[in-house]
Amino acid sequence: MLLASRVYTFFLGVVLLIRFSGVERSSLAFASNALLLYTLGSAVWLIPVALIGRRLDSWLTLAGCFALALLLWGGLFIPKQSQDSVQGLSVSVMSYNVLGYNFDTASTLRILREAAPDVAVLQELNPENAATIERELSDRYPYRWLDPQPGVRGGGIVSRFPFRQMPTGPLADAQWVGRPMVINFSVESRELTLVRVHSYSGPGNVAERNDEAAAITAFASAHQGPLVVAGDFNATDQNGAYRLIASVLRDSWREAGYGFGHTFPGTPTIPGTRPVILGIPAPKWLIRIDCIFHSPDLFARTAQIIASDGASDHRPVMATLGFR
Repeated sequence: MLLASRVYTFFLGVVLLIRFSGVERSSLAFASNALLLYTLGSAVWLIPVALIGRRLDSWLTLAGCFALALLLWGGLFIPKQSQDSVQGLSVSVMSYNVLGYNFDTASTLRILREAAPDVAVLQELNPENAATIERELSDRYPYRWLDPQPGVRGGGIVSRFPFRQMPTGPLADAQWVGRPMVINFSVESRELTLVRVHSYSGPGNVAERNDEAAAITAFASAHQGPLVVAGDFNATDQNGAYRLIASVLRDSWREAGYGFGHTFPGTPTIPGTRPVILGIPAPKWLIRIDCIFHSPDLFARTAQIIASDGASDHRPVMATLGFR
């Protein structure tokens, strides 16, 4: 048991070296960072080692893992003071990966109707769901930009506000799952630009995600005025792509959400869409990869996860944003 604890401590050291080296260029580094929460949590097995063997080094390792987890995620469990009472304009934005192989159009309608965001960005929008949105939600969302595709490359934006389609600028320098969408609209007297993106998935596409994050960072750095970037980023808050985006934009969930806010993976009714690790299906709601980022001239009043009914392998995330 002593040998096992020493091997485990060495393993932890390698994982933390990867995380804090600032470099994430391999699939191994991506996976290690994405699952850091569970690596730190696995240190609980050292408790019997520390108790039975009276090992000070085991207690120190346990304390270090707990302290680091508290530093990285503890703020998510501090109740945030509600900003709903703050005077001023606000807009609610939802991001939802519908799942390209989800043909349960009633589920998509229910989520949009019940959540009732002002603007929703959709990933993996297939022709069946797009047609239903056009037919059933044209009154609620009279302004729509839908680009349905079979499979995972479709996307769309539905809005209560009239909007203008805008150039993608630096976003065009990266490859995406489908094309990114940029719109501009007014909330009463305030202008707001919104970007919808869908990043490449899987540990093997680290370079593509890093390029996408760099393109978002370049777009945000060059942009003047309030900006929202929402979508499926296929990276957790410990991955390099996320950290690059968060260096210039703020994460609404970090600002106003409570708890881990995990959005993926669920157990959709379509087989084969849940990740399998060493032959074992991944646990439900393992990571948070769906985000709503915003520029510093906005603030998150609220952030919430919308309950899943199993039609998609993602849970929608919604944030209400106020203007500073």
